[in-house]
Amino acid sequence: MSSVLFHQQCALNLLKVKFEPVSKIESPNPGKMKKKYNWSSHLLNFISVILGVYLAFYVDARGKAREDRREAKLLMQSMVNDLKADIKSYETYQIPFNTNYQEGVDSILTFLVSKNVEGIENKLPTILQVENYAPNISIYNSMKTSGKLRLIEDVQLQKSLSDFYDGTAQECISKNDIQADYFLDEVMSWLRLNTDLMQMKLLPDRELLVLQNTLMIYQSLVNQKVRQYGLVVEESKALQEQIEGVLANH
Repeated sequence: MSSVLFHQQCALNLLKVKFEPVSKIESPNPGKMKKKYNWSSHLLNFISVILGVYLAFYVDARGKAREDRREAKLLMQSMVNDLKADIKSYETYQIPFNTNYQEGVDSILTFLVSKNVEGIENKLPTILQVENYAPNISIYNSMKTSGKLRLIEDVQLQKSLSDFYDGTAQECISKNDIQADYFLDEVMSWLRLNTDLMQMKLLPDRELLVLQNTLMIYQSLVNQKVRQYGLVVEESKALQEQIEGVLANH
């Protein structure tokens, strides 16, 4: 075959080649170009994370609740112990002592009215024996200040605690202070000016009418305090019983 014929044959063969547009050419292995996304697996992982976080919060909350109940129980038991100690102190010493003190003040007033100087002098030492006692409110005040009263879930008990410690106990403290202040400011002032405190004898120029008027007011303050002591004991016993009832069901 001549060279001319060879070149002509090659040209014809080239004309027979079919060309495709570039845009229509497909990858020889399209499966390797696209990655299938497993949505179900990722959803399960997400749900597992959410449940894990929720479970962690739940366990923490349960632990905190147990700790709060334990602390509330300890605090309530401490209040019961304080109430018992207060009741014992009032019943065995404070009320009997202050009742006798009342009688001593009454006797001095009786002698003043009758102008019995010897009787007054015999009773004067008793008036110096002032004894005051207030309920222990430290635990309640600490719980109130720190916000731990919320640990006591019984609403009625919360109210009873407030009524006693913010009401009755504070009234008792107030009556103690009023009596003590009046004793120092008025009674002792008269005694310093009108008696020989070493011998507990009235001075010749004493003012008995002033003492009589002073002791009439003082007598009223002492009586109010002793009545308040009785009320403290009554309410302390009721509160103790209520707290112990809550502890029994705690």
